Amino acid sequence: MAILMVVSAAIIAQLVNDPAEKDSAGDRDSILEKNSLEVFVSESRNYEDRLVFTYSPKNPDSKFDCYITYQLRENGNTLENINKEFYGNISTENPIVLEFPRKKDFTYELETAIKDKSGINMYKNNTEIGPSTIVTETSS
Repeated sequence: MAILMVVSAAIIAQLVNDPAEKDSAGDRDSILEKNSLEVFVSESRNYEDRLVFTYSPKNPDSKFDCYITYQLRENGNTLENINKEFYGNISTENPIVLEFPRKKDFTYELETAIKDKSGINMYKNNTEIGPSTIVTETSS
């Protein structure tokens, strides 16, 4: 409840300080990204023929119903663009697992966002995987 009050206060303050100049949905997303709960951790595995990304709650006792949005790019070209795919009962024993085929000598980028049912950011990550290793991985 306290978290919702803080997020609500941040949204109201942003709207008061910056009234109708921007798209209000874009403003809300920007504010919520800054106040992301970051309740998930990710693990990236890089195999010769595939890429595997696993997202599980930081707290081993937690279970979540959530939506994942992601975009996978291969050498800059979008291969998959998924918006708000529902995953129920996510836990450390039942994580979100994304697996993609991989081609030799290609670079892959994966942008991921996980939100709860009310739209609060629970996790956000951008990962770039080069031809032989993980080049960068950033969470915000």
